[in-house]
Amino acid sequence: MHNCRRDFADFSPLVYLDCANQGPIPRVAVGRIQQAVEIKFRPNLLKTSEYFQLPDSVRARIARLTGADPQEIAVTNSATQGIGIVASGLKLGPGDEVLVASTNFPCNLFTWLHLRRKGVTVKVINPSGGEVTPDEVAEHLTPRTRVLALDWVNYSTGFRIDLRAMGSLVHSQGGIFVVDGTQGVGALELDLHALPVDALACAAYKWLLGPYGTGFAFIARNLLDKLDQSVINWFSVEGANDFDALPAEDFRLIHEARVYDSGETGSFINLHGLDASLEYIEGVTVKAANEHCRRLLCRLEEGLRSRGYTLSAAAQAGHESAILCFQASTLAATAALRQRLMDHLIVVSFRQGMIRVSPFVYNSEVEIERMLDIIPPA
Repeated sequence: MHNCRRDFADFSPLVYLDCANQGPIPRVAVGRIQQAVEIKFRPNLLKTSEYFQLPDSVRARIARLTGADPQEIAVTNSATQGIGIVASGLKLGPGDEVLVASTNFPCNLFTWLHLRRKGVTVKVINPSGGEVTPDEVAEHLTPRTRVLALDWVNYSTGFRIDLRAMGSLVHSQGGIFVVDGTQGVGALELDLHALPVDALACAAYKWLLGPYGTGFAFIARNLLDKLDQSVINWFSVEGANDFDALPAEDFRLIHEARVYDSGETGSFINLHGLDASLEYIEGVTVKAANEHCRRLLCRLEEGLRSRGYTLSAAAQAGHESAILCFQASTLAATAALRQRLMDHLIVVSFRQGMIRVSPFVYNSEVEIERMLDIIPPA
């Protein structure tokens, strides 16, 4: 992997280790956004084709990064929108069950809990060991389970679940597997067609390095026919690219995930930035980005263990991600250490009583050593 540092803003004197919070957009994306702003400043420069070609370019890049087909990708504004597409589209009611984990990110928890108003039974797993396991999922599944909704990577610990194991469990009961992939996509290799995942929602402003307010939803072909759609985007009507020939009454929707694109899909200011960021990640490759992050975090794990700190479950073999969390002996000591790091211009997050570290391609071994130099024995 080439030296990516020059492709981003100069963070010095800060050390930015918080990609799980906000991923910085690379310089190439800044340039594309500036061009898009110029288009809005001078609308005569805007081509009609932009409304369709730009979302399709983003769609195709996401498909390549995730091992999906472009026809299975909806361009959204958030992970919340993607999860909502499935939660509302399934038309669940009394007698149906949904299984979630209390450790899910709020958008993959509250969206499902809200279905209780319709008589849906929403079971919440409170993991005994802090992280949801296949055994705990199996214990709660029944023939009435319509949905298992989990996060691929836990936002507060960095723990990565086994998508194959979890998806196979719910499929065995005839249900579907819905995943929030926000903290994994872009930092971890993914091949959705090789996994029992029916839908995956993702915010694109973290590891995909896109602008805030961008995202996507993967909707497997076999799920598309099962979803109802109460509101449509007129761009989703067959022949929408020929505006003057749009049907007045007898219209048909495109039979692809794009029917769930967010309104104003051709938001060229946001999408030009996202398209450029996705192209940048394609060039770096997710594999190289992940290997780089793992080198940094392995060195951090080694240093933290030698100092007596407790690491999150993301340090367990088979559950690693691009996030690592750790804590001191007490909550107060952990909070004080986080403040010490911030005082020394090391930018990290504080989640669920742990310090969360999330480096990416712009970080270096030197920065990890600088962080370790500041951390005293526990």
